[in-house]
Amino acid sequence: MTNVIEKLKEFSRQIDLQERFDFKYDINDKIFNSIETEQLLNDKNPFNQNVKLKWILSEKYKTNTEQNYIDFWIVNNWGGIRGFKLNERNIKKVKRFKKQLEKQKLSLDCFSTISSLSKISSFIDPENFVIYDSRVIYTLNWLILTCENQNGFKEKYFPMPSGRNKIITDFDMNTIVNAFHISEYIENTELYVSQQIAYFKFCEFIKTNTEFIYGKGSKPYELEMLLFTLADNEIFKDLKKRIKITTSNTFYN
Repeated sequence: MTNVIEKLKEFSRQIDLQERFDFKYDINDKIFNSIETEQLLNDKNPFNQNVKLKWILSEKYKTNTEQNYIDFWIVNNWGGIRGFKLNERNIKKVKRFKKQLEKQKLSLDCFSTISSLSKISSFIDPENFVIYDSRVIYTLNWLILTCENQNGFKEKYFPMPSGRNKIITDFDMNTIVNAFHISEYIENTELYVSQQIAYFKFCEFIKTNTEFIYGKGSKPYELEMLLFTLADNEIFKDLKKRIKITTSNTFYN
């Protein structure tokens, strides 16, 4: 993944996350006490507020034995995923997921909602887990395609979670990958990392390369936020330029 890493380092020099990252949430929510609310309000920058939120909720997980409310606030309120409701079935699923984090292997059932579940783990332990959602993986897969696999299949792709973003829906990455690697697809070559280990392989990629890209002392969520930020702008612009793909693995502008 050397070329992908170098490309991300280039992007990190071009993009100031404090200016571009624009993910907002309700700071005046009852989940926060007055001190936490003040800490979050002291900095109006969305990037800084989200970083502070990581550590505030991480501490809450350490000090609260009843964690269901925190889990579902992250998914429903912060993440905006209303379909993953606080009910007995989903409470059990979150518990299974937390146990599977320790074993470093997910069931297919847990991976089916990895966009929701990985939000929870990214707050439980920001040093080791990041969010695996459609924009982040869309960006990474596009970079694998254009930086590593342009002249032949070398690196496996990460399985795409479902997403609500229009660009990701309209320009399905699985179709693009399968069309580009048509020979491998016909031969049933495994193009994707197994769903059971994909989340952990992704987290390891992020952890291993964050300091190389952002410098000593940087945190994994910085690189994850960069991947998220790139999806709708830089990646989509590049995709539009190269959208014609032939089965001989050649892009045309």
